[in-house]
Amino acid sequence: TKAIEGGKSAPHSSLAHFKCVVEHEVRLITGGMDDYYNGDNVEMFFSALSEAVSRYIGTTRMTGDIQEYKNENGEVIAFAHEVRKGKTIRGQWFYCTDEASTKYVWFHSVQELVRRAIDAEGVDTVDLGPSGSDAFSELKARYGFKSVDDWPAVADYTGPFYYEGEDLSDFEDEEGGNLMDLLRRLGR
Repeated sequence: TKAIEGGKSAPHSSLAHFKCVVEHEVRLITGGMDDYYNGDNVEMFFSALSEAVSRYIGTTRMTGDIQEYKNENGEVIAFAHEVRKGKTIRGQWFYCTDEASTKYVWFHSVQELVRRAIDAEGVDTVDLGPSGSDAFSELKARYGFKSVDDWPAVADYTGPFYYEGEDLSDFEDEEGGNLMDLLRRLGR
């Protein structure tokens, strides 16, 4: 686990992680890198590249923790980004290649995310994010996760972002929590 800390580069601010997000989005949006290399789906490739740049910038600018997965050669094959806000922990995943799926990275990551949520004081929901496909929704459902269209109705994101090592008693009353959150943001 690598914490994203204010005032420092995110632990996943690297070319390897950027390439991971690009490959993930290209595979998701175009149907695979092979289509791009064969000259098919060029417009879809640029759409995926645009989405990847946006998601990469977003994930390196957010708070949270990074769970990184590497292969035997030490190369990044996937990473998960977890953010805790209010009573919810949300996870998002990026896979560099199909190798990550054969290593059951997503399953391990979700297992650890759920374990941390159970162990965390005040957390009652794990948000696995949007599925991106019906097949992924079915996979989540097979393991007991409901697909919810109106997830803000289920996942309570009201309250502050959580930073590792923080004393949550500072946030017990809403007014104090909002003030502490504002002060923390101004200090970063």
